[in-house]
Amino acid sequence: MVLSPALPYRSAQTVPGHTRWHPEIPAVAEVISGGSVRMECQGTWGRDALLCGPLAVVGAEPGDLIVVDVLAIGRLDGGPSGDSHPGVIGCAPGDEDLPSPGELDGSLLGRVRPGLAAYQPVAARAVRSSARDDIGSCAEVRLTAGSRIVLPVQVRGAKLSVGDLHFAGDPLQGCRTLDGWIDVRVNLTKRGVERFQVTGPLLMPAA
Repeated sequence: MVLSPALPYRSAQTVPGHTRWHPEIPAVAEVISGGSVRMECQGTWGRDALLCGPLAVVGAEPGDLIVVDVLAIGRLDGGPSGDSHPGVIGCAPGDEDLPSPGELDGSLLGRVRPGLAAYQPVAARAVRSSARDDIGSCAEVRLTAGSRIVLPVQVRGAKLSVGDLHFAGDPLQGCRTLDGWIDVRVNLTKRGVERFQVTGPLLMPAA
């Protein structure tokens, strides 16, 4: 997985992916409000979406909103992108939204790798990457280029992640999940949750 400035494409940084949401998964890069970034995403990891990120938004605090504009989506193999869209995009949940400790199942946690002291407590309470609509699942909404996503911030830096890119395939088979890239622009709205009474993700497909 790679993050790099979206416009122009340069200084790419390879980063580990993650299959779970957790506030203690470290951010792999930062973006300022108004900045754009390209995120290269792999397909799935078993039954879970393999996410690219998290991306820290400078200055974001709980109670703020981030506005994510989808600029473009493409396939890494250069094939036609068609009606492409992410299946998962969201911010890290707060500690109060994590489940009770459960069994470890080999989940990927980005830079929190197996063998590190932090791995077991994080893995035990982390949320599956595509399990909950209130965190990041948008599989039912086609967020193609031109779409906008408004996300409440639950943790410092927001920690934005995206993955599970879908591309149009055979009409009988529907979308296929393939390796690809997505360019997004991120803007920060301070105290947006209170000011605009936003309680969960707002998904605004392109017209």
